[in-house]
Amino acid sequence: MSAIRIGCVPEHFSAPLLQAVENGEFKDSEVELSGPAIAFVAWAVSVATDAKFCSIDDLAFGATFGISRNGSGSEVMARYAASQYEWTSQPKFAVLGDINNLVQGVQQGTVDAFMWEKTTMQRHYSAEEVRYLGTVRPPWPAFSFGATEDYIRRNSERLSKLLAQISLTTQRFMQESGSLKFICQRLGYDIKDAQQWAEYVGFSKDGSVDDARIEAVVRALTRAGVIEACTVDNVVLRPAQESE
Repeated sequence: MSAIRIGCVPEHFSAPLLQAVENGEFKDSEVELSGPAIAFVAWAVSVATDAKFCSIDDLAFGATFGISRNGSGSEVMARYAASQYEWTSQPKFAVLGDINNLVQGVQQGTVDAFMWEKTTMQRHYSAEEVRYLGTVRPPWPAFSFGATEDYIRRNSERLSKLLAQISLTTQRFMQESGSLKFICQRLGYDIKDAQQWAEYVGFSKDGSVDDARIEAVVRALTRAGVIEACTVDNVVLRPAQESE
């Protein structure tokens, strides 16, 4: 039986899964990690340390945002911010690549700002490489798993067991005192940043998909022009369909 490959960004929000795989806890489930997966979390808006901007709304003039790639979270969040704050001018975009290139982009004036996960950015703020301008919180959960409809139908039982195991792993990770040390040693975070993250983060206990939340996400992304209007049925594969 082939292994289940999970796309996983090597960041703090994936730490429970990274640690479990390194400890061999998923051998029976035959899990392999690969990257990347998309994760949506609290996004911080960053600008150059000497930038004239004082608030997020100062970017409403059609500012140029640096993004890692087209369709990435850094682009989606900028479009969502423009919609949420009702900016009169839509943002422009410049593809710069990874976080280091984005930091250089605002430092050199190539772009006006960029958006990235807040905890990840903290080290750059502490080093005064860029300046924190504000936070945009999307109406979707920080982390979720997705798969093709065909794969779900063919592996429904395996996936259910795996998700249950992951749920137990994440809950245990957040309760163990050594977990933050793992984040610092394995992922290079400062202990204060890891502690701050642990104070507000939460993992689902049952892995259920809430229709009301999905509908809110669909409305938000449609309004932002990220996706075309659709229904929850177009987004979520329901259990009834899995058994057909």
